[in-house]
Amino acid sequence: MAIFSKFLPPEETEVESVPKIIKPTQVLLEWEAPERIFVKKSRDFYRKIAVIIIFFSILLLIFKEVVFVLVLFSVYFVVYVATSIPPKNVVHKISTSGIHYASAHLYKWDYFKNFFLEKKYGYDLLTFNTVDSLPGRLFLILPNDMDKNALVRLVNEYLSIEEEPESTFYEDLIAKIGGKIKI
Repeated sequence: MAIFSKFLPPEETEVESVPKIIKPTQVLLEWEAPERIFVKKSRDFYRKIAVIIIFFSILLLIFKEVVFVLVLFSVYFVVYVATSIPPKNVVHKISTSGIHYASAHLYKWDYFKNFFLEKKYGYDLLTFNTVDSLPGRLFLILPNDMDKNALVRLVNEYLSIEEEPESTFYEDLIAKIGGKIKI
């Protein structure tokens, strides 16, 4: 029996359980902002993308790859919708328990590694690096009139700030391709 004793559950001993103190969630900061970055594209942009898609579609149809043609047109449709329909405004909250993204999803503080502020396409962004590889980063658009120093002090109580944010592989790839191809 001694051989199997390490596989058996331990014998129950009476240990006084310490009651866990649960603090109520307190909203520390709340603001309204667009749910995503929006950059209006010109008709010329859509025309150039359509020509590229049609060219590749013809090549794929020669090789009888109908599924890839459908995928190309699906991606074109998603890009068109995302760049032509303005985003709705949502409410973001920072609380003692985490980040309430668009008032729909709560990300606990232990879900994040660190954070930093950046500016893209004329928008100020509060960016969180996540522990998991997906989504990898969480972006919150900040209003122009928000005090950024107070925001950094507030979030810095829960997470460390990344002074020099490292760019991801995808950001480097997009920057390299975007620098060579002007659409």
